[in-house]
Amino acid sequence: MPIPVMILYMAVAGALVGLVSSFFGVGACFIMVPTMIYCFEHFMDVSPSLSPLIAFGTNMAVVVPTALSGVLRHRLELHRRGLAFPLRHYIYFALPVGLGGVTGSVFAFVFFTSFRAHAGIALKTLFGFFCLIGAYRFMRARPIPVEEAPRASPLRFGVVGYLSGILAHFIGIGGGIIYMPMLNTVLRMPVHLSVPLSLATMVVGSSVGALSFIALGHIDQVRHPADYPPLSVGWFNLAAFLTIGVASILLAQVGPLIAHRTEPRRFKMLLALVYVYIGLRLVINGLCQLMGMPRLIP
Repeated sequence: MPIPVMILYMAVAGALVGLVSSFFGVGACFIMVPTMIYCFEHFMDVSPSLSPLIAFGTNMAVVVPTALSGVLRHRLELHRRGLAFPLRHYIYFALPVGLGGVTGSVFAFVFFTSFRAHAGIALKTLFGFFCLIGAYRFMRARPIPVEEAPRASPLRFGVVGYLSGILAHFIGIGGGIIYMPMLNTVLRMPVHLSVPLSLATMVVGSSVGALSFIALGHIDQVRHPADYPPLSVGWFNLAAFLTIGVASILLAQVGPLIAHRTEPRRFKMLLALVYVYIGLRLVINGLCQLMGMPRLIP
């Protein structure tokens, strides 16, 4: 039966999301979003243009409790190493991310309503390009020791945070894949501090982004109600949120235990490999969809 199969897909995806998210400091949307798009299109008969938008909005909602679970475990691991969570850096970076998230969500709504037929596919492809840029930065940057954390500059962290929020929520993701390169390679935060900072920032940015996608998507839902699957409120689906969310929250307690036992240089290379796979998959498959060809990378 299709519904039990859909639940199984989403539960397995949720478990992977929780583990990968809390280990790498990203939202693991490269697991969550494709799974939801597949389920929406194959089990709920949602159009290929609309399904990415609902997946993006639901993804951001799932990221909030998952990231919170992961950051609490990271704080405990930092404390065991005699390190403190960089609260001032977090405030200067995360609050502007929230403001940028509102701006980016509005941009996404305007883009979708203006180019409805191909907007979702175009956003996925754009996201893939940014992943490849992030991979390049991770591979080239020197690992920074935890003791070399930079001074918390309100202006520098604020500007980078605001621009990161715009980009993350225009693309429609939890933001970690944007925040990690920004924190580690642009703002020069050590990788073992960038991960909990990224997760904590996702709690703010994804909350704003999810609420924005719900509100803005509801405007389109009122205009085209037959296009939306059951239990949807704008660009958010409750069934997908509950199925993926529970498994991801539980597994988010495991990733930090592994991360703080991984050497920084190896950690950065693992991040780079993740970004290369995500970027190539989204760029190549997105271009294939735009040209009417089958996807080449699973």
